[in-house]
Amino acid sequence: MSLLWRDRLVLAIYPDRVAWLRAVRRWSTRVTDKGVVSCAVDSGEPWRGALSILPEILRTAKAGGLRVTALLSNRLSRYAVVPNPDSARSREELDLLARHSFERTHGDAVAGWSIRLSDAAPGRAALAGALDRQLVVSLGEAVAAASARLTSIQPYLMAAFNRHHRMFAERDGVFILAEPERVTVLAWQDAGWCGVQQVYATNDWMGELGGILDRLAVTSGLKEGCPLRVCAPELLDSENAGAWPGLNGWKTEIVLPVWPRGLASSHDRSFAGAMLALP
Repeated sequence: MSLLWRDRLVLAIYPDRVAWLRAVRRWSTRVTDKGVVSCAVDSGEPWRGALSILPEILRTAKAGGLRVTALLSNRLSRYAVVPNPDSARSREELDLLARHSFERTHGDAVAGWSIRLSDAAPGRAALAGALDRQLVVSLGEAVAAASARLTSIQPYLMAAFNRHHRMFAERDGVFILAEPERVTVLAWQDAGWCGVQQVYATNDWMGELGGILDRLAVTSGLKEGCPLRVCAPELLDSENAGAWPGLNGWKTEIVLPVWPRGLASSHDRSFAGAMLALP
């Protein structure tokens, strides 16, 4: 019997590159092959350059017969908090509520987006993620053409939060995910989502977190002083994370993921996004 069902391929897709991992899981996960390929950034459709190099990557990774997970950079994803999803009486009304949450900020562009809504506790707001619909279609076609099966598309924020959420037992909190050129902030209050923001990340992104959180507190009613978790596996490792003094007034903790066999945080940080999507 073929053992390919034990193998996984993860594609971490960014506007300027694709990082990929091939891994096998038996008793634990082990990375068996990896690669990063750069591409030109398309200013109109920022995912287009990455998708153009995907066929060659799938051939290099010998993707035929594999199950494939795609992780999408937060530079390719949008997020919104959807208030009162319980007011919807059907799936169609729920989708409409989610779409309206994006339309308030992005206008008519939302018509071309694929929107997914997370589960929400009764009476609490839900979190929605949006991707360009053509990106989703093109990604599926590329994987199918390589005789592989696309089993999951995960926005980076969702993959990172789901990997660490068991650490977050507080009713109020903030999760910050930083990657090159993007900081995404997700906040919850009274066990319900209350705010999500994305900002451009400069080289001094840690120094700018105070201002980002101040703006979020104004827009979402977030209380200063609640637990703050910072996840930046592409930018921080155990050495430089320990040197960060934190933020005044916030209970700050750097979240460091557990790296699987075959990868090391000291020299494989460019694969951190893909690593978070490994099963």
